[in-house]
Amino acid sequence: MISSNKAQTFIDVFLVAVIIFISATAFVLISMMQKNITSEMITDEDISSSPEAVAALSSFDAHFTTMLDNTMLVVFVLFWIFIIVSSLFVDANPVFLIISFLLLVIILISMGVMSNAYEEFISDGDVYTFAAGFPKTNYIVEHLVMFSVFISFSGIIAIYGKNFFGGGF
Repeated sequence: MISSNKAQTFIDVFLVAVIIFISATAFVLISMMQKNITSEMITDEDISSSPEAVAALSSFDAHFTTMLDNTMLVVFVLFWIFIIVSSLFVDANPVFLIISFLLLVIILISMGVMSNAYEEFISDGDVYTFAAGFPKTNYIVEHLVMFSVFISFSGIIAIYGKNFFGGGF
């Protein structure tokens, strides 16, 4: 993803948002499938006859959604750090700042569409019960526009701030 392209930071922000959107949707669907499979396995004769197996499956079932939710938070923070660090390697003239803001507007419109699509997806009756187990993921994706603004501005500061303070690589 690292390049000397002046708009690369905004392409990275867009790609991160798309990855977060797809991952959040996939995590909710995976959680739905996992809960259904686990409940079927617990009711199976061979597994239900072993209390250790039932306890292990129940423990896994109780922690799986939380693990996926925490994974999404860690991935989101790591992507944000990646964008800041990769922005430090982009050499840009401050004249391109206006183009950066125009790209930011385009990105924000697309993030709004993705955020609304996710809210529509999780508001479905069957999905809602499983999506409630992902409070961190839901917060990140439902506020994707706000986070995209923060990520973009931190990238802009990294690109143009290093020139102002005489830094850079």
